[in-house]
This record gives sequence, structure tokens and C-alpha cells, in this order.
Amino acid sequence: MDNLFFQVLKNIIDGMIIHQLTEDTPLKINNMANCNKLFLDFNDKLKLTSSKIRRMITARENIKTKIAEYFKDKSKYSFSGTWIQGSYKMDTIIRTNEDTCDMDLGVYFKSVDSEVTTATVMDHVFKAVENVTSTTPSKKSKCIRVIYKDDFHIDIPVYHYNSEEHNHPKLATRYNGWEESDPKDFYVWFNEKSEDLPQMKRIVKYLKAWSDNKKGKFPSGLAFTIWAVKHLELNDRDDVALYEVLKKIKNDIDYSWFLPMPVTPFDDVCKKLSDQQKSNFKDALKAFIDDAKDALESKNQLEASKLWQAHLGDRFSDGADEDTDAKEAALRRISEKVLASNAYSQRSGVLNDDTLGVKNKPHTNYGG
Repeated sequence: MDNLFFQVLKNIIDGMIIHQLTEDTPLKINNMANCNKLFLDFNDKLKLTSSKIRRMITARENIKTKIAEYFKDKSKYSFSGTWIQGSYKMDTIIRTNEDTCDMDLGVYFKSVDSEVTTATVMDHVFKAVENVTSTTPSKKSKCIRVIYKDDFHIDIPVYHYNSEEHNHPKLATRYNGWEESDPKDFYVWFNEKSEDLPQMKRIVKYLKAWSDNKKGKFPSGLAFTIWAVKHLELNDRDDVALYEVLKKIKNDIDYSWFLPMPVTPFDDVCKKLSDQQKSNFKDALKAFIDDAKDALESKNQLEASKLWQAHLGDRFSDGADEDTDAKEAALRRISEKVLASNAYSQRSGVLNDDTLGVKNKPHTNYGG
């Protein structure tokens, strides 16, 4: 019975305090409403369902087949294949509030006749995928968008890349010709920075979920990814880590909006934001920081969760209407008493160090 009690107590503490440690660092208990588990649960809700992933894989393979068939007899082009890039590749993709998402599928040509314009190349790719779905694809300035209505869309950027001639791939743009761009380099960069750091990917997803919930013109997911890499300081708690990143983003943009790509083409990823969009984002960021601070300083998890929900949306769960830190601290204290064989069972079944109760026997089962 003693061993059973110890295992139950251990499970309670594990579930409330650590659930899943973000890194190999000790958990620090402080006087804040601990919403770490709520954030981890929120992260799970942002993940794509297995059925959606299967549909996206099927769609990707279908698009690849259509493009290969279309270009096999086109003498002015040498189709070399496709490559998944962006958030899907980096595992920072999220489901939106409307349960949609996107995938970036780069289409690569080893050679393109010099007389062929980038707009023509893109128009041919458009024709290749024009009837893939019942919805007509969209012609964007830097890609073709294939729409799977109310489910997801696949963006198809087009590249010209011959490793013997080019240092980096050339991206086809509808109005500005070929532009140097290297999504593979960015993937390698992010993969190296986030290796063995799952918290970094979660922070990127929380920032994207905030943008999705607000529906305003926010900086791109690319910008949020770079900011997360630049500013994340690992913490046992995602709520604290996110708050610190938000503050540092504000410090950055208060000084300068210039945010360069860390790889080719090293351009400013915030350059397309208008002054009004920058102002709106700064206001939204300040409001988020203020509420995040209040959430962390609150002793009631329910009150704290409501503050987080105001920015992250209803998929962020309600917390418990209690002082969770105090409860965790009490459980930690009694667990230490149990391990030290100084715990006493009261008639009510409560464990504490009141010697009027029955002293528990020493425990040797540590749940291994």
C-alpha cells in the first residue's frame, strides 16, 4: 500500500509540475501562476492531424506527378524535381483557428532557356496544376497557390538551379525576374539552431498562433522564426520563455525594424510592412507583453489563462481556479517528507509531518 501511495503521489507531482520538461534544466518554482502545462497542451492543439498530413502528402505527390508529366516534352525546360520547404519542413507549421494550413513545395529546373521569362515559367507551372482541384489556383508574385478548399493550400515557388552554374537557386518572380534565394540554406540554418531544442519550435508556433488569432497584418512567420532563434533563452516554462522573447522583439523594433535573413539573399524580412502595419503590430505586441506579465504575476492559474487566451485564442485551455504554485509547493514538500521517511498519515488520509498521525514506513520503490 505504501509503495502504491508513493507512485500515485509521484505521478501527481510529475503531472502538475513537469508534464514534459522542455530541456535538461532543473525546474524552478517561483511566485507565478505556472501555465507551462497549458502551453504544452496548446502546442498539441496546434499540430496537424494525421489525416490532414496524409491528405497533404497525397496532394504533394499528385502535384509533383502533374508537373513532371507536363514538362517532360518541353524542350526549353529541364525539370529536376521538387523539394518541401518552409514551416512544414521545419516542424513549425500550425493549424489555424479555421483548421487550415499551408505547405511550400519548391519546383526546380536544372535549365531554362534564356529567352523564357520568369512569368512564362510560372504560367507553365500554373497550367500544369490548373485542374488539380476544383478551385482555380492563384497566381502570386512569387509562387503558384493550389487551394484545397477549407483544408489547406500548397504554395509552389519555382526555381532555376544548376549547381555547376549557380551558387544558389534563382527564384522566379512574376515582375522582377530571377532573384537569388536559398530555402535549403535557411532550413539548414534553422535545423542547426533548433537541434535538440524543442522549446524553440514551440515558441515559433505560439507566435504564429498569436498572429493567426489577431488576424491583422503581422510580420511573417519567417520573421517570427528568426526572432525566436535570436532571442530565446531556454526556460523550464514555456510561458516565461515566450514572455521574454516578446520583450526582446519589442526592444528590437523600438530601435530598428531591420531584420535580415540569416542566409541568401540576406534581405530585410520586414521591409514590406507599411508604417500603419508596424504601428498596429507594436500596439498588439505591447498589449500582449502587458497581459503576459500580469499572467505570470498572478497566483491564480485560471486568471492567468484568461490573459493568455486574450492573445492566443480559445484553443488555449482554462487553468485551474486555484493557486497552483502553492499547491505544487505543498506536494513537493510532502514528497520530500515521504522520501525522508518523516511523513505521517492522519485519520483523514492526509499526509503531513504532524506526529499525532501514524508514521509512514520508509519507501524504497522510486517508481523505476
